[in-house]
Amino acid sequence: MKNLNALIFVFVLSSLAGFSQTKVVLLENAKGIVADNLGSVTLWENQIDGYPDATQSNTNLGAEQSHETYPGKTTVRFNKDGSFLKIEGSGAYVSDKTYSIFYVGSVLDQKSGDKEASLVSNYSIPTWSSVTGIRLVRTSDGRVCLDYSKTGNYRRLTLGTVPIDGFFFFGFKIDANGNYKYFDNTSPIITVGKINDTMITSNDGLRFNLFAIKGDAKTYSHTEMVEFSLYDGTLNDTDFQNEYNRLATEYSDLVIPEFSVREVLPEDKTGLSVDSPISIIFDQPIDETSDYPKVYVNKSDTEAAGIWTLSPSNVLTFTPSENWPNNGLVSVQIQDGLKSTDDLSIALPKGNTYNFIVEAEKTFEYVSYQLDEPIATVDFPIVGHELPLRLTTPVINENTTEKFPVHIWVHGGGWAGGRPESSDASYSPHGEYLAENLGVASLGVSYRCSGSSGTFSLALEDVDTAYQWALENAEQYNFDMTKVFFSGGSAGTPLAALIAQRYEGVLGFIGFNGIYDFVNDAGDFGVGNWYKQNIPSEAANSPIFQLSDTPPAVILMHGDADTTISHKQSTLFADAINAKGGDAEAVIYPGEVHAFFNPGKPAYEDVLIEMVGFINRILDGQSLSVTDIINNSDKIKAYPNPVKKGDNLQLKSNFNSEKVDVQIMNQLGQIILIKRVYTIEDNIISIETKAFKSGIYVLKISVNQTSNSLRFIIK
Repeated sequence: MKNLNALIFVFVLSSLAGFSQTKVVLLENAKGIVADNLGSVTLWENQIDGYPDATQSNTNLGAEQSHETYPGKTTVRFNKDGSFLKIEGSGAYVSDKTYSIFYVGSVLDQKSGDKEASLVSNYSIPTWSSVTGIRLVRTSDGRVCLDYSKTGNYRRLTLGTVPIDGFFFFGFKIDANGNYKYFDNTSPIITVGKINDTMITSNDGLRFNLFAIKGDAKTYSHTEMVEFSLYDGTLNDTDFQNEYNRLATEYSDLVIPEFSVREVLPEDKTGLSVDSPISIIFDQPIDETSDYPKVYVNKSDTEAAGIWTLSPSNVLTFTPSENWPNNGLVSVQIQDGLKSTDDLSIALPKGNTYNFIVEAEKTFEYVSYQLDEPIATVDFPIVGHELPLRLTTPVINENTTEKFPVHIWVHGGGWAGGRPESSDASYSPHGEYLAENLGVASLGVSYRCSGSSGTFSLALEDVDTAYQWALENAEQYNFDMTKVFFSGGSAGTPLAALIAQRYEGVLGFIGFNGIYDFVNDAGDFGVGNWYKQNIPSEAANSPIFQLSDTPPAVILMHGDADTTISHKQSTLFADAINAKGGDAEAVIYPGEVHAFFNPGKPAYEDVLIEMVGFINRILDGQSLSVTDIINNSDKIKAYPNPVKKGDNLQLKSNFNSEKVDVQIMNQLGQIILIKRVYTIEDNIISIETKAFKSGIYVLKISVNQTSNSLRFIIK
């Protein structure tokens, strides 16, 4: 028995010795992310059995789950002041200054001046004379730094520099003697160094997105995490290199290769001058005998005429033989056969095409801001819950002769976000371009999401409220509510598409990677009832089953590599509209994922061209029988106007007859009512509205071969 005990003791010692390089934390993309019924991530399950999870007991400080902010990944976003997750006891593995950490993520508010981002930390400042722990930060200039405590204050060690915009990854290991190694996505070279100072350690649990200061949670910039792993010891050099290889393979588009495109000019990709050359700057000298890029205009199969020049040795410049066409799309395609003078092949991790939109012949001055006051307040989840609105609109000046068409944007984001006090309004990612180049006003509407105890039905009410606000304030903001377009992205698409079916004034709907059918092929995103998308039923909340008799024109854009919502949702929705006699097109982008339509993405300019072409086509084809009507307010008085659906519209004038012929047209110029009515007391006639949809109409009154017309609105 004594020998057996000795054997067991030796076995335990051997196990503990091998335990020095054990992975104790693995928070992995799309695995174990748990949100409460308000959409707050309160738990991210550790994928390593037997070790604690990342948790948050206060739902108001929880993170949010974000679908494919990083292509193909589900991330955890810390976008509220003080939000964080904490792994209890994990600080014990870094308190002896012997650990290995690997991190993939980004910084969200990158335009916040000199703010820095606390990525992972057990850093604590209970008093200003007692600082303990370590903190890994990303500074506003892109540096990744290690902050560590030393005699009541801290030291900052710069480990490397990553791009300020977008996602990054890094690895860091340190041993008990202060020897460290570091890598990130900018280079395969592993840097080494040594910390000679003695650290004042802390075994407090690791926090993500903040550190503790004087007992309070302190957040500088907000962050977003894809994955995180921690080993309780220093990995050997081979294993550390293997971690770089794994990250560089899985996140290959983040790796900055040795020979690649450094910059493309002009910087403004949506305002290319008609006579402007295009330059591509590479990080290596170019072999002038290799395959130069090709240039196309408006997606033609024929190359644009022009000349490439190489000067200096790493800059290629294309000068067109004739001016670019106004509002045209210029596409520059890098060829695989382009090589450096060292015979390196070009690396194109973010695609081979760079798009430019040529400046418009006429542009509009515009402003973009959030209204000082909410457009409405509601009594749920709390009394006085605010619905703000973001407005991007051409400026009204002495040259303004026409009213502005209206584009209403319904944001996505997985129905996450918001607070009990207020919902969030998001600027349209296309609003500024539409205002400047088309003279279109964009409304970024808000609705109750999970953070505001929202449901699908409540969200529909809020989007409808935004439309009603636009109707009621059309005169003040110069809106033309006979020319309305709805658009939505991701989770916003079913809301926008449903409201677009309700009103006669809506000419078109534009959807980006949308979900239109909760009954069939809804995927992981659409199933379930956490946002109550099946109340009153999944069919009732599916635009594909709720098409109006005359659905507005539609263009749907979707990437065929979207793993959040299948692109079949868009193609089938377009088919359903066309089968009903409507006008719908699905534009499918090969290889693009869920967030492809946003600024900074390779397809952004292509998306804008499709969007602008669609809006112009619909506006050009609109019937003039409505838009040319003059409101004869001096001859006919209509009240109330707008009139609530179901109430009667009262008309008063000197009809000089007890019989009046009434004709009502919708905004497409279609006659939907011809009726003879009789005047009542004081030359008043009354028109019932219960049979009409909400929207804008033209009413024509004929008496004794004399006709007058006016517009009225049913809300």
